[in-house]
Amino acid sequence: MNPDFIQARSKIVKQIRRFFDDRGYIEMQTPRLVGLPGQEPYLEPLWSEIKEADGTSHRGALITSPEYAMKRLLASGLDKIYDLGPCFRNGEPWDGTHDVEFLMIEWYRKGITIHQLMDETEEMTRSVLSDLPKFRRLTVEQAMKEYAGVELDVLLGDREAMAAVCREHHQTVNEGETWDDLFFKIFLSEVEPKLGEVPTFLWRYPVSMAALAQKDPDDPRFALRVELYVGGLELANGFVELTDPIEQRARFEEEQELRRSLGKEVWPIDERFMEALPNMGQAAGIAFGVDRLVMLVTGAKSIGDIMPIPVGERF
Repeated sequence: MNPDFIQARSKIVKQIRRFFDDRGYIEMQTPRLVGLPGQEPYLEPLWSEIKEADGTSHRGALITSPEYAMKRLLASGLDKIYDLGPCFRNGEPWDGTHDVEFLMIEWYRKGITIHQLMDETEEMTRSVLSDLPKFRRLTVEQAMKEYAGVELDVLLGDREAMAAVCREHHQTVNEGETWDDLFFKIFLSEVEPKLGEVPTFLWRYPVSMAALAQKDPDDPRFALRVELYVGGLELANGFVELTDPIEQRARFEEEQELRRSLGKEVWPIDERFMEALPNMGQAAGIAFGVDRLVMLVTGAKSIGDIMPIPVGERF
């Protein structure tokens, strides 16, 4: 534990709260323990058992994100909200940039576009790191072409064509791997390592990679999803929110099927969340990793260095 890093972390958390409070956002403290967490295929919640005094038991999980609760609050009539608190993800690599417990801010605002969401995210980041150069904005298509020489448009949805490109880029192709799996072999090896040297918003992902985002009205093969990379770290992931319950159910069912194919547990769709969706209205939101921002400010090499008690000293 480094006392200077801990002090910096406290100061940054206060700066972030001040940024949103000054802009009229309301801070939410959503539940950390829920019955039906998100079921993204590549995230795992931490499960527990909750017992009532009479012995009745309930299965619950620590949230991987406050997203479902925040969207229900938007649907109840709130329009500018944020949640700054701990989130939990099981099975994460303890590799210096991940932790089973981490601090995240997630904020939502009605009536804004994905470009306005990027504007506000850049402003918030600059409120903490003021000397950053101008942020770059790249679509996934542009990034794949610039860094990997891959024309993504002609490959969308065509697994065999993507497999051929993977082989050309000296990647292995295994039976059962999906189009997304093959995409990420190239993206993670040739594109992501080059992002963030200049702060970069990467946006407009293939729709299969954005289960909670609206489709791009100009090209429904893509979704209005954005990620932020700064200093070699992925800091944020956000969307223009999908509010069509029919389309959302289909997307959730696809995620459930993918989890099954990966041999992972599947649980029911949160029907209270589904009922709320049509009342949410046009909105955008983003989840931002506070600990990684603290690492950039302090120069810490590991997320454990900026934790009061690192994960390795808790178990």
